[in-house]
Amino acid sequence: MKKTGVIIGSFITQFIIVGMLFTYGVLITEFERDFGWSRTILSAIGAAGWLAWGVLAIPGGYLNDKFGPRLVLGINGLIFGIGFILLSYSSQIWHLFIIFIFFIGTGLSTHDISTLSTIAKWFGKRRGIMTSIAKLGTALGQMLIPPLIAILIIYFGWRSAVLFLGTASIVGLLIAAMFMSLPEKKRDEDFKLNQTNFSSNSHFWLLAACQLFIFFAMFTTMTHIAPYGKDIGLSIEASALLLSIIGFSSIFGRLAIGFFADRLGGKLTYILCIIPMAIALFGIATAESVFLLYLLLPLYGFSHGGHFTVAPFIIAENFGLEKLGAVFGKITFFGAIGAVTGPVFAGVIFDYTGNYNIAFYTVSIMVLLAAVLLLFIPNPRDQKKF
Repeated sequence: MKKTGVIIGSFITQFIIVGMLFTYGVLITEFERDFGWSRTILSAIGAAGWLAWGVLAIPGGYLNDKFGPRLVLGINGLIFGIGFILLSYSSQIWHLFIIFIFFIGTGLSTHDISTLSTIAKWFGKRRGIMTSIAKLGTALGQMLIPPLIAILIIYFGWRSAVLFLGTASIVGLLIAAMFMSLPEKKRDEDFKLNQTNFSSNSHFWLLAACQLFIFFAMFTTMTHIAPYGKDIGLSIEASALLLSIIGFSSIFGRLAIGFFADRLGGKLTYILCIIPMAIALFGIATAESVFLLYLLLPLYGFSHGGHFTVAPFIIAENFGLEKLGAVFGKITFFGAIGAVTGPVFAGVIFDYTGNYNIAFYTVSIMVLLAAVLLLFIPNPRDQKKF
């Protein structure tokens, strides 16, 4: 029953945190209209939250290893929801910076580390598919919450919409935290490399670089795809639907990548996972019609979802479970650097050129670079044979 509870708690946490995170893509155009703020500024606000997330992921990983996921997720869930409640009362740029740095960024800092490292500690051979099931919450959150806030904005305005969803988030995240627990005994590890000096391990730096490049691409896309949709003539509901398309298609990526990770190992699965993302992002840069955009987003969504399944898998595969939270936290920090710089870069490109073409070409190249870096990571399963 405790194993089931961990999956349920992780699913709910992922649903709420990630779903609420990507409502910001819908809110950008509301802030732009009401306050006249540029997309560079609005991207920088989101980036401040991603930076806080990355910095706090490091101590968050250690705290999760020491105190367990229930306490860590409960406190951070409360802080995260309060952030959205405060957002509903905001009217100045500095308000948003404070909220994203100290509330939303804090809430984000452990949602993946706590849930996915806990799953890794409970499950051995089925680690990939169990991670996939938990991450389905992310997909459903991306599918349902951005369109929900768009509908609430139409009928009640953005302030009431954010206030309602922020309050609901607190309730849901506290309930989810109650399901979380750690196994009484540590599992034996199939693959275990140097855990005490992991920061001096070349595998660590390769995975950190991959995380940076991929997060640069993904957060650029998820922040700017809804505004991009409005720019090419879509309504607020239809532009929010772009995020839902990504969320729905990511379901198949999460399940498929989890299945293959258990059978092929992390390295090969990771490479196969991100190649479709590079193709999709290059296509979006050249897309001149809404129809083509609708065709490319499911391809991107497949890789987007698969990444969040295989990334914790390959980290556990290379570094073991004992200090998984700490390792995951440090690698997440580098991902956050990409999450911070990517959306701001795209916002600057848009403000200067009036379009996102250069931005999407750039992120497609960065994803390809990540695939190349993965080629230099040894497969622990091969090492075990000798």
